[in-house]
Amino acid sequence: MTPGYRKVDSSVMNKMNKIQVLSIIHNKKIISRADIGKITGLTPPTVSRIVKQLIKQDGLVKYVGVGDSNGGRPPVMVTFNGNENYVIEIDLGATLIRGVLSDLNNDIQMEIQVPTSLEKGYESIMDRLANVIERLLNKRGLNKDKVLGIGIGIAGLVNIKKGMVDFSPDFGWESVNIRNSLNQRINLPFFFDNSTRLMALGELNYGLGRNYGNFVVINIGYGIASGIVIDGKTVFGAQGKAGEFGHIIVDTNSNIQCKCGAYGCLEALASGRRIADLGKELFERKKSQKLMELCKNDPNLIDAKLVFEAARSGDKDANEMLETVTNYLGIGIASLANLLDPEVIFMGGGVSSNGEIFFKSLRKATQNFLISRNKKLDIKPVTFADYATLTGAFSLVVNKIIQFESLR
Repeated sequence: MTPGYRKVDSSVMNKMNKIQVLSIIHNKKIISRADIGKITGLTPPTVSRIVKQLIKQDGLVKYVGVGDSNGGRPPVMVTFNGNENYVIEIDLGATLIRGVLSDLNNDIQMEIQVPTSLEKGYESIMDRLANVIERLLNKRGLNKDKVLGIGIGIAGLVNIKKGMVDFSPDFGWESVNIRNSLNQRINLPFFFDNSTRLMALGELNYGLGRNYGNFVVINIGYGIASGIVIDGKTVFGAQGKAGEFGHIIVDTNSNIQCKCGAYGCLEALASGRRIADLGKELFERKKSQKLMELCKNDPNLIDAKLVFEAARSGDKDANEMLETVTNYLGIGIASLANLLDPEVIFMGGGVSSNGEIFFKSLRKATQNFLISRNKKLDIKPVTFADYATLTGAFSLVVNKIIQFESLR
């Protein structure tokens, strides 16, 4: 044996080959065994054996007939068996728990959403999450054995290695062991990550992000966070905490305290929660007549969406307030762009769903703080809107399936 090399165990080699073959079939949609051999360099008998395993043992591939012949035997065609296998995706948000049952082609079969009910505490939220999963599994006609895994997006600092959420200002959690909690409630393989990093993963694998190697997804809703993609890979950082964009300080003189404990955080000054609070302040000061009309004189009904609606109608006070908010966002986004040099910034979350009135103001504000060579920075909506985190959770599980880390 050549010095410096060691023999690879045959079972390890077989798994590596299966991963390679399955990845090709998944990416190509439909392909012949002969073409798989050409791409991988594997011999025809090896390709044939692996494809049979993927069909008969794993159920992840199926035959779809024969292709056109070029003079010899017609090629045998295979495809990824997406419509006979399923995954569950969960978007665990501070307001709602959204659950989706999809086949492996990402076609939604069933969707459920329930209030998170933060006030009832951690254990209650875990029970509600497990209940959503159980309801999806009980879909009429579903073969539960064909559900291969669960992907979960969670807002907060997720320590994947330890299975912990180290800190989540939105939920008020600190050092909660998600893995143990879910192991007690779920009998399927499950995987979880920060919800905004999952948004970036879904954008990278299935959205417009496929066209870029370097981009950032910014999630502006109840809180603010980012998912970073560099050279085609999501960035985790040393402890899995990369992307906490909402907790950069954009105003050192601010007296507004963030849920993280600091003052002047971007999240404290520009999140959907902050926009709603500012809208209520307008109401109390009897500013923004339009906002008062829209909420029917009940300030409890004021949220970010209503504030944007007032601004869209031309209300001066609502527009001035939103300009202040987008100015803070512009400072943060420009700083991120100047640091990372992304090709594009994708915006997601409830605040970004307010359309052109939001994007026009945001682009204008961001331009004020970009260095000259970054002035052409493109800012656009995420591909999957309200389903961005769910698409990322789907992508997370499918990646695990292809790596054979999620089979029962």
